[in-house]
Amino acid sequence: MKYCNGNSNNLLDCVMEGLRLLEESYKLLKEREIRITPQRKAILEILYDHRGEHLEIEDIHRMLSAGRGDTSRTGLATVYRAIELFQRVGLVYRLPMDNSPGRYEFIGPRAPDHHHLICLECGRVEEIDDRLVDGFKKRIMKAKGFTVSERPIKVYGYCRYCKKRP
Repeated sequence: MKYCNGNSNNLLDCVMEGLRLLEESYKLLKEREIRITPQRKAILEILYDHRGEHLEIEDIHRMLSAGRGDTSRTGLATVYRAIELFQRVGLVYRLPMDNSPGRYEFIGPRAPDHHHLICLECGRVEEIDDRLVDGFKKRIMKAKGFTVSERPIKVYGYCRYCKKRP
């Protein structure tokens, strides 16, 4: 498993938690009377399987096309529509990028905002530990008397790989 929320060292617990997240996602879609077509299900599962990563629409489409069965012929427009739908209901987060297409990730129905480091050279995206950002937010509120919203923070710079290049 590529990603686990860190609350458990037990792989089985991690897998079960992931399955619960997917089931809660399907339940949310049903509650909102949104049909779960084979294409939508496959797209959501790709995002789920790659959680913690930040995929472009074209990446998702390429993975879908590489699959077998009916969903392998899903058009790019269908992927865009499904992603927009998942965003509206809160299952997918769009990370806007300045000079490239947005990136998308599965957050599930009960995920809090999280924050990112973005490399200006290669476009690599890494998540920031929320505990570090929470401390930063508290210092801002105290020092400036500023109320920080619950919007994600993006920090731009150069990743460890690009920093080492001559």
